Amino acid sequence: MRGCHAKAMPRALAKWLAMESADWSPSYPFPGDVRQAVVEALHEAQRGLCVYCGRRLDMRQPGKSYHIEHFRPQARYPGLSTDFANLFLSCGQETREGNPAETCGTAKGDGFDGNRHVEPDYPACTDRFRFLLSGEIVPQPSGDEAAEAMIALLNLNHRELKKDREDLLDRIDGGSLDISDFIDPGGGPAQSYAHVVCRHLGATIP
Repeated sequence: MRGCHAKAMPRALAKWLAMESADWSPSYPFPGDVRQAVVEALHEAQRGLCVYCGRRLDMRQPGKSYHIEHFRPQARYPGLSTDFANLFLSCGQETREGNPAETCGTAKGDGFDGNRHVEPDYPACTDRFRFLLSGEIVPQPSGDEAAEAMIALLNLNHRELKKDREDLLDRIDGGSLDISDFIDPGGGPAQSYAHVVCRHLGATIP
């Protein structure tokens, strides 16, 4: 699980929320300018990666290649639907072939266990997981029920994710790639699975 760096509420969202009155309450979805500001702020805080699997986000098709993810689902926590602390970016709701995505926010849907979950705060979040050379993700330490629940809920051991991680770690250990291929020291967008590489090498994404 990738997680998100510390984030600051964008000014456009703060101004929109401040317009609440006796006659009007803010609700999701956001108006266009506010939505764009939220997406940009989240993209920066997540270094351009999906908050769950850590793949590089394709920003070309909102709603298909990426979506605003409510960590605590809107259906169950309506009061948090516009709470910036509850918002993240997840990879797309559709595959490249147009089929429903099988991982991350789309797999999660309205699922959430208030007693067994891992908050998506980086790096504490990533430290709850271990990435095996086989590509499998497992709890760290073994028996962490919250980490196990998140792996299952987000389908983080999906065959494609496992294969990607296996290939990546093989190339890291083989010397054909190193950490400089994945992270921007200045805090800019990272490459897919940078959190896996950093965890493997005992580093963190800046």
